[in-house]
Amino acid sequence: MSRKDTLKAMLSRRDHELPAGNSSTDTHQHVDTHADTKLQHIRSGAVGAMGRSLGQIANAADQARALVAAGSAVVEIPAEKIEGSFVNDRLPDNGEDYQRLTDAIRESGQKSPILVRPHPTKADHYQIAFGHRRVRVLRALGRPVKAVVQNLSDEELVVIQGQENSARADLSYIERGLFALALEEKGFDRRIIMSALGMEKTQLSRLMSVAHGLPRSLIEAIGPAPKAGRPRWIALTERLSAMPESAALSALLQNPQFLQSDSDSRFVKVMTALSVTVEKDKPEPIKATSGVKLAVIERSGSRTNLLFDEKVAPEFADFVAARLQDLHQEYLKSSALRHD
Repeated sequence: MSRKDTLKAMLSRRDHELPAGNSSTDTHQHVDTHADTKLQHIRSGAVGAMGRSLGQIANAADQARALVAAGSAVVEIPAEKIEGSFVNDRLPDNGEDYQRLTDAIRESGQKSPILVRPHPTKADHYQIAFGHRRVRVLRALGRPVKAVVQNLSDEELVVIQGQENSARADLSYIERGLFALALEEKGFDRRIIMSALGMEKTQLSRLMSVAHGLPRSLIEAIGPAPKAGRPRWIALTERLSAMPESAALSALLQNPQFLQSDSDSRFVKVMTALSVTVEKDKPEPIKATSGVKLAVIERSGSRTNLLFDEKVAPEFADFVAARLQDLHQEYLKSSALRHD
């Protein structure tokens, strides 16, 4: 079997037990936690010599997981010494998946180590490449974190971070979009972002278009919505574009019941709110003293349109437009007198 096939075989074992020499629970594994003890940094020849080409960087994710599967230098690190990646890839969510993970780790311990790198600016601290949720759970449970430590560049970290989540289908569609935008804001070019998310150019452009097309505040209000895939997020973007000012949506986002719902339910509620048809006020005719209809006023939300009938009163619209400044000054004087 080739080395590539060997790696694939090793990586195909999801949620594996730790290899010999590593206990399956936090309470039975012996680790020297003396302050002078230095964590062993893995320096795989393949990773160390891979350079910066995208193909080689992408292999770093497989190499890291292969090292974890082989049980190489799995160490315990206090959770408070581990920080998230410098690029956030998750929306806050305490839904069913997170609760199941919490219950599993509470009952059986952390069975799959995470991958970290030495923090670039804080001594004796670390940055997560993948395993953010596990760290969050273990921190809440007051337990140390099993990890493999590797020296990774910024590019290597974000590619590994993105590919690990893509391989596990762990991020929702909109979280992947926000991750792509965050990478773009950090100055990474499209090739790196495509590699991190495992997407070709057209797919990435569509993903980023959706993420750009929705206000961040609305995305955060909805949450990750893991059951809402690409077509539904695109539909939401289109509906919001057609109804940029929705009273129903504004009211919904302030509703306590909405805030207490799970993320997928919040997505459905937002879609429903944007489906509500707002009934427009009926046009109001403006007539001359003779009874001839000169114009029509149409009111919709914060806009008012004045439509003239050129056949009935030719050039009357131009006459009114030329007097708008004078009319506005007259309005201001009238308003000031009313408030004196």
